[in-house]
Amino acid sequence: MIDFDEGPDSSSSKYKKHVDENYKELKTLLSSKTLIEKKIALWSLKKRGKRQRIGDRQAAGLLSDFSQIANFTDIIVDISSLPRGVYFSLVGKFLSFIDRYAEDNAPNFFITVSENAEIDIRIKEKGIDEDIGYLYGFGGGMELASDREEPVVWCPILGEDKLEHLEKAHVQIRPHEICPVLPFPSKDPRRSDQLIQTYYQLLFERLNIEPQNLMYVPERNPFEAYIRLTKAICNYHNSLEILGGCKAVISTFSSKLLSIGTLLCAYDLLGKVGVGVLNVDSQGYEIDDYEEMKKLMERSELFVIWLTGEPYTEN
Repeated sequence: MIDFDEGPDSSSSKYKKHVDENYKELKTLLSSKTLIEKKIALWSLKKRGKRQRIGDRQAAGLLSDFSQIANFTDIIVDISSLPRGVYFSLVGKFLSFIDRYAEDNAPNFFITVSENAEIDIRIKEKGIDEDIGYLYGFGGGMELASDREEPVVWCPILGEDKLEHLEKAHVQIRPHEICPVLPFPSKDPRRSDQLIQTYYQLLFERLNIEPQNLMYVPERNPFEAYIRLTKAICNYHNSLEILGGCKAVISTFSSKLLSIGTLLCAYDLLGKVGVGVLNVDSQGYEIDDYEEMKKLMERSELFVIWLTGEPYTEN
């Protein structure tokens, strides 16, 4: 179990009693098993009291040697309560170890996530990181390029209440082309229309995005999202090959399911096309009504994504 510390100033600390309730229930369910806890810090202090986010690097460091997983036939990572930076780097490290050391006899590697858009909307992010950057292991060479020569294509996956995140990411990336990604089809058929309405001024009046640049990916199918993102980025790279190709940046401001599609795209294109994952994180979270949110949990759906291994066996 990963125990991540957001720091004493995090607005999430007010929900500690609810965390303790869940922890107690988990230990009850695992009463006959050994629960190993690994602690990581999401922040470290820099000079002059400034903070630097280190959770992604510490998460990747939890898996330091392939021998830690060599004897397992099945590995399951539940990302339901993990910050994006933590599970991106952790899952990326698992995939790289499996591809490098167990390609011929890969374990079954699963990602599980409890998905509920209604709950996501009720969790409000408080304060945006001042120092944003590319996730550890998913820099795509972008973090090293100060004066980039290649054109940069940015694919932000849109979600609710992310206007400030989008603006901050745009300033950081300075893209030449923007392809906003909308969740459609989705459980709420009007969700993509509402997102366009919310961000209309930013996308079409300030950033001058062409309507044909809009992309649509199924809200509940990370593999289809992975395929469409990969195809779009490769098409851009091939079209601009005469100029030396292009760099691509993906930012995910939507659900964890679509984030998995983003992760797979960035990982698959590693070493082929420079793809960076720029994460704009928050300094804490607040919940509108915790009791109401608990009632909504009954509507949550569990998704299991099978990434490596042998899905079918012969009798």
